[in-house]
Amino acid sequence: MYALVLLSVMLNIVCLYLIFNLHKKLQQNNSHESKTSEEVEELLELFSEEMKQENERLHDMILEFTQKNHQQMDVDEITNVKIEKTDTGQISDDKHFSKETNEVLILAQKGYNAEEIAKMLHRGKGEVELLLKFYR
Repeated sequence: MYALVLLSVMLNIVCLYLIFNLHKKLQQNNSHESKTSEEVEELLELFSEEMKQENERLHDMILEFTQKNHQQMDVDEITNVKIEKTDTGQISDDKHFSKETNEVLILAQKGYNAEEIAKMLHRGKGEVELLLKFYR
């Protein structure tokens, strides 16, 4: 009987020792997981900051490109301000023409025909042809 009690006490001590070791390993695992999650969180923060900087740089590049594009369009329109009259050989300034006439002449210089210009400007084809015949 003493042998069974002694065996029972020994088994209880071994079980307690194993439970204690298991508890320590679980704590180590949890601390390791928390370190890993903290590292992942830091990496995500760094990545999001880099993405934010990259987006700002891209936004600035797009703005710069659109400004250059608008400036180029303005320069192109300024160069188209003077239109030669073929019948007299004189050069007239754009300010003497109406806005619609300017648009028609600019589109004609870009290679559009009268029908296409009429559709774009919501004008009659005959009106556009008349303007082109008169100012060309």
